[in-house]
Amino acid sequence: MEMTHAQRLILSNQYKMMTMLDPDNIERYRRLQTIVERGFGLQMRELDRDFGMLTEETCRTIINVMEMHHALQVSFSNLADTNGVDPRRIEFLGFDAATESRYLSYVRFMVNTEGRYTHFDAGTHGFNSQTKMWEKYQRMLTTWQECPRQYHLSAVEISQIINA
Repeated sequence: MEMTHAQRLILSNQYKMMTMLDPDNIERYRRLQTIVERGFGLQMRELDRDFGMLTEETCRTIINVMEMHHALQVSFSNLADTNGVDPRRIEFLGFDAATESRYLSYVRFMVNTEGRYTHFDAGTHGFNSQTKMWEKYQRMLTTWQECPRQYHLSAVEISQIINA
């Protein structure tokens, strides 16, 4: 991340204020303040993650993934015969914090800030699946979008989606 001296000074002052406003995270803000003040290039790349950007298309894809899981849950609850479908397999796991942190941040924003999909169980990890999920969700979406009744799925269709 390239910043002018003035930008670094402004950001450093922001981190200094955050240490006063959020004492629970004082060490984190002091560390970031030091990185910004001294311009440590390698660690400055960490800020890129904090100030990253998701395209509109990516945001819509994530919403579609969450909507698909909502449809899976609704359809599953309406089934008379679950035909051996494990209810844990239809839960929305989220994304991997280590490799898909921007997607995970968007999910948390949608649930915690926007108040959407609040019925999803965040678990103890807050939608951190701890394994890469993007490609899996893409395959699942393709299969779900081919279903004629996306919110009235049969047990077979649910199985096809979760096994995609």
